[in-house]
Amino acid sequence: MLDMLYTLIIFPLTELIELCYFFVYRVGGRNPGIALFGVSLAVSVLTLPLYFRAEKWQDLERELQKRMAPKIKKIKAVFSGDEQYLILSTYYRQNHYHPVYALRSSFGLLIQIPFFIAAYAYLSHLEVLRGSPFLFIRDLGAPDALITLPGAHTLNLLPLVMTAVNCASGAVYARGLALKEKLRLYGTAAVFLVLLYNSPAALVVYWTLNNLFSLAKNLVIKTAQGGKLVYAALFAAAACLDGYLIFFHRGDLPNRLLACAVFSTVFFSPWIVGLLKRAARALDRDCLAGLSCFMLSSLTLFTLTGLVIPGSLAASSVEEFSFIGSYRSPFPFLLHTMTEALGIWVLWAAGVYFLFSRKVRRLLTLALTLLSFWACVNAFLVSENFGFLTNTLIFSEPKSLSAGSMAGYLVNLGALAAAGALILYLFFSRRKRLLFSLQSIVLVSVLGFAVINLARIQSSYTVLEGRRESAGAETEGAFFTLSKTGKNVMLFMLDAAVSGYVPYIFEEKPSLNSSFKDFTWYPNCVSFANHTMAGAPPIYGGYEYTPEAINKRDTVPLADKHREAYLLLPLLFSDAGYSVTVTDPPFDNYTMSNLSIFAEYPQIRAENIGGKYTSLWLDDHPAIRGMNIAALLRENLIRFSFFKISPLFLRYFLYNDGNWLSTENLRGGDRKNALTATIINDYALLDLLPRLTEAVSGGSTYTAIYAHLPHDEALLQLPDYLPSDTVENPEAERRLAERQFAERQLADDSRYHINMASFLLMEKFIRYLQEEGLYDNTRIILVADHGRGDSDYPNNIPLPDGSTLQSYNPLLMVKDFTPARGEAASSAAPERGLKIDDSFMTNADTVFFALDGLIADPVNPFTREKLKSDKAEGAKITTIGALSSYRHGKYRYTIRRGQWMRVRENIFDPANWSPAED
Repeated sequence: MLDMLYTLIIFPLTELIELCYFFVYRVGGRNPGIALFGVSLAVSVLTLPLYFRAEKWQDLERELQKRMAPKIKKIKAVFSGDEQYLILSTYYRQNHYHPVYALRSSFGLLIQIPFFIAAYAYLSHLEVLRGSPFLFIRDLGAPDALITLPGAHTLNLLPLVMTAVNCASGAVYARGLALKEKLRLYGTAAVFLVLLYNSPAALVVYWTLNNLFSLAKNLVIKTAQGGKLVYAALFAAAACLDGYLIFFHRGDLPNRLLACAVFSTVFFSPWIVGLLKRAARALDRDCLAGLSCFMLSSLTLFTLTGLVIPGSLAASSVEEFSFIGSYRSPFPFLLHTMTEALGIWVLWAAGVYFLFSRKVRRLLTLALTLLSFWACVNAFLVSENFGFLTNTLIFSEPKSLSAGSMAGYLVNLGALAAAGALILYLFFSRRKRLLFSLQSIVLVSVLGFAVINLARIQSSYTVLEGRRESAGAETEGAFFTLSKTGKNVMLFMLDAAVSGYVPYIFEEKPSLNSSFKDFTWYPNCVSFANHTMAGAPPIYGGYEYTPEAINKRDTVPLADKHREAYLLLPLLFSDAGYSVTVTDPPFDNYTMSNLSIFAEYPQIRAENIGGKYTSLWLDDHPAIRGMNIAALLRENLIRFSFFKISPLFLRYFLYNDGNWLSTENLRGGDRKNALTATIINDYALLDLLPRLTEAVSGGSTYTAIYAHLPHDEALLQLPDYLPSDTVENPEAERRLAERQFAERQLADDSRYHINMASFLLMEKFIRYLQEEGLYDNTRIILVADHGRGDSDYPNNIPLPDGSTLQSYNPLLMVKDFTPARGEAASSAAPERGLKIDDSFMTNADTVFFALDGLIADPVNPFTREKLKSDKAEGAKITTIGALSSYRHGKYRYTIRRGQWMRVRENIFDPANWSPAED
């Protein structure tokens, strides 16, 4: 219950404080002290209207009490007991007064309490403050202990300064007030002294700054030109900040321009205030539906951000949001997000609404109505091209603002302008019935979407839970089964694993040569695209599912062709009597890891296990803190909702490289080199493979495992490339790494670190297979759907489309049954180490490696065509980006002129690359 009350009342304020802190921290050179100053100023300015309104209520109460005091004094002097009570009650009624109205004199204090709790909850646990000095303060994350007393005792000075400032502010404010009110102010200062004496210095600094701003506000209010002084000060501050951001700050230009736009609103504040006043006068009480109009807008925003958007995300892939830690289904995440939205859009919105006068209420109603319609336009009619989204809310291909996307931004803004014009027309033309009807239709529609999503989630979860129970897939036991007596084929799709790293990985870790002695590496391998959607189908389906072949077969829907590709090998093996297991199919053109394509084939065991075992792994690695996927979802789902209701030009800023404006990773610096929940999720799966695999007797198996880890980016802890919250590689090891790899610039290459970790984890699994007697009868294929990045190593040549080979040079490495001994090794490979075959290959050759010697003359079960290679004329590759399904046609990829390349034979020879026609 307390947790729910906290979420309803305090959470919206902590979000406000965190947003202000994040913004000022990034603008202010990542200085925590400056960030505290900025947060205190921002919160003080944003809450000024509330305080001014509270002042009016308090003044009204004081005036009424002063007017009634003489008569009340006489009544109390003459009457007593029940008679006094009855007469006082009658007198209060005559003056339209109730004793409960006395609380109005405490509104100023009551407003401070939730803000104080929010600041305390946020700043007391802010990791970036721990150990951070500021001016004369040694550690903002601990009590200041500035004065040393005899006997090794210390005195915290900052709380005393805070109390002095608080008392000074109270003295200025309380001039002319009754003694009772003065005592209450000084008593409040004493209470805060007791509460904050042993608190972190950052919290005391924040509250001291709040009191300083309050003192300044009280002094300014007493002057005749107070408004002009405030405007002049804010104008100067905004001008300085704009100049700093434009000419000196080194951050991302679009984000800097957005910050400048926010600060520059100060310049126009007199005109904005005047416009609002005129609008308030124009909005008479009959021109809108009052409270009903406000509440309809409030409920629409609550339903949209609390249920529809997060519910649609969960319904798109229930498997990814189920069985995460202690949460079995997505519903607890939705309940938490719904409670957060209820606090923001209903509780606080209604509280602010009822606090102000009728004219302000009308403006608030207009603003919230506009916001609700704009939110619906952005949520339902506008989509960003950020690629697919993981269950840790990380997009695969986020894109910043660019001139190339300007048309989309303009269309978005045009739609918002049209919606705004319609609402303004309905407001000012007094068509309240039409407006009310339109709002009701919108609310009923979003409620309908919410109900549909909840029903989809429940239905999918029921199927998923039944499948788990029937398969006995508990996180504590084995998931994969391999045969000791039959044959095993294991296909590992290592997403974005870079083939060019292999020589340097094996050079740094010579033990890999022994572990991979029975593997053959095909360095001269090319992919058909530089992303998963077009690059993965050829791996699973062969040459009939290359981008060119898919577009030629234009009578079959694109989604069906993707479905065929992912089903081809499982069906061929299951028809041959193999036990088939498939995990996390990467992309079927519409949904990431969509298991519905296997629903018609009960003989195929398909399940999404990405993230399923992360909590188990974290239990074994307590040193890794904060990588709780459930906690990330609870924190960021509401932010994802705000992302979806925002216009396009704001979405990249709100996404913030996957941090969602959270201050959790502020100390981490460059996010691409920081540890994330996604990386832990992917690392845990590969690390736990031996624990999740069981050896059985009889039968043969085919297992296809999707491993996302090589797609990630992070610097890991040397020498074993282990995940760590804070990577602190000893200088000696760093110098060794630089001496070995300086000419290739891989020492600080986060993709190299992740690829190295992937190989080390595969080595661990290979040793497990050897120990369990499963090695010789298991065929292992390691293949990637594409490469990634632009590392500086010798064979990473430039390509005709302006990219480099690394993006199209995927890993392909194969170990066959009963490894042949005594074959002549390549001169480039160490003796009895990794074998190298320089034959021209594509990742579409994977199907032939998987089926070789097991299924004679295999035929595609969908097209009835015999499986065959198609690289005599080289490989035709598309250069399109990682576009989502809605960017393509129903039957074909959208590939335009100039978006094809062809390569023949040696892919490392630039002369073998050329543009190709459609």
